[in-house]
Amino acid sequence: MTSAKQVLVRKLTLKIWVCCLCAICILIGALQASAQIRPPRRTRNRIIVDPSRKKQDIVKADIGASLKDVVQRATQHIENPKIDIVFVVDGSRRMSGALIDLEKRLVDMLAVIETKTMDYRFALVSFQSVNGEPKQTLHQWTFDYIGIENALRDIRLAADNVTNSGYGLDALIEGLNELDFREGVTTQFVVLTNARMRTLWTEADAKNRISEQIIDRCRRHNVQLNIIGMSESVQAELADRTNGKWYPIHSGQRRIDAQRIESGGTVVDKALLRVDGLFRRIAENLVASKPDKVDVVFIFDYSLSMAPKTEATCEGLDQMLAVFTAAGLDYQLGIIRFWAAVGGGESTVVVTKPPLEPEQVKTMFRLPKTGDEHLLDAVIEGVPKLRTAPDRNLVLIIVTDEATSKRTEKGYTAGKAISVCRGARAKVYVIGGVTSMQTGSFGDNFQRQVAQLTKGEHYVMPGAVIWRGTGGADERR
Repeated sequence: MTSAKQVLVRKLTLKIWVCCLCAICILIGALQASAQIRPPRRTRNRIIVDPSRKKQDIVKADIGASLKDVVQRATQHIENPKIDIVFVVDGSRRMSGALIDLEKRLVDMLAVIETKTMDYRFALVSFQSVNGEPKQTLHQWTFDYIGIENALRDIRLAADNVTNSGYGLDALIEGLNELDFREGVTTQFVVLTNARMRTLWTEADAKNRISEQIIDRCRRHNVQLNIIGMSESVQAELADRTNGKWYPIHSGQRRIDAQRIESGGTVVDKALLRVDGLFRRIAENLVASKPDKVDVVFIFDYSLSMAPKTEATCEGLDQMLAVFTAAGLDYQLGIIRFWAAVGGGESTVVVTKPPLEPEQVKTMFRLPKTGDEHLLDAVIEGVPKLRTAPDRNLVLIIVTDEATSKRTEKGYTAGKAISVCRGARAKVYVIGGVTSMQTGSFGDNFQRQVAQLTKGEHYVMPGAVIWRGTGGADERR
């Protein structure tokens, strides 16, 4: 009996110990779980904020510094230039402080101008809305900056509680239509507004339509738009496409620059999406290298696929020459055109040496032939025929929407074409084609290499033909 009781006690004791051990294990697990910091659940669409990027996007406004920068950029490349400046100002009540700053800092702007030239003129266009009615006032050219100061003060003092921001796009059109522009002078428009740019036009897509007219008139009259204004895409776009610059009117605004866009976390140059923008970027790069006398020769793809791109190419030439003119560059134009029969026929290479008038070059841009293209033939056969004078620099600009085809039957290789360019002491810029998107080869081997090895620049033509064959450009050899 005693033995049976002992067995029972032992079993109960064992159960108690097991229960205690289980309780201890559960307690330890709970303590560990509570002490552990679990990471937040990851979501598929995360937004990562880069503090340094935020700082870059914050802009500081200084109207005086902006005015000085406008005239410094306008005079940096030219000795004894002529300068014409048109102020286009928002005369609303809310602009009172900005107009005071403009009045005070005009003298600082004038000091920068007079270090370079005594040949300058000013004009003024004001715009506002009074009791809901648009009002624009044009002050014709004057050599008296005091008169401009007085006009600005009158605009400011006349503004009251019923004077609001007017139609800035219409004011630009009026200035471009009513003012006379001097031959050989790059006119600087300076727009000052703390509101969005508007128009009275009522057509569909009116803002884009009037903006295109403004850009067209600016290019025709050699006008650059500089805008001290708001973070609005149309303001940045107008400045960018007329070779001007956008400045903030208030500190703390979001940085706005038509030249740069962001997509999927990647920031790219917006000019790379437009043919005319590429021409401008090439011109700016060339001017920055400070050449002396330059022969600019286009190696132009004359095949039919280029036909839809010719008008944009002509606009690009206008932008390029505007940059050259503003920089005082001594340049001459020439062109090498190339095409071939469909299916690998014999190449035709036509060399037209400098100097050519811009309109002659445009005419040649606009006459593409039906057929194929052989870029290596154009380089190897055409460049030696230019015979550039020793006192002039040779700049070649290849313009094609296709990849470089193989020419092994003639012994033409990418390496030989590059040697021809280097032997001619040419700097080569390329707006070119794409070999194969399937293999991840973005661009063309020869076209990339010839730009790199001659210290030029390489871009892919917007809307380039994607060649999906197994060959592509010859490797340099």
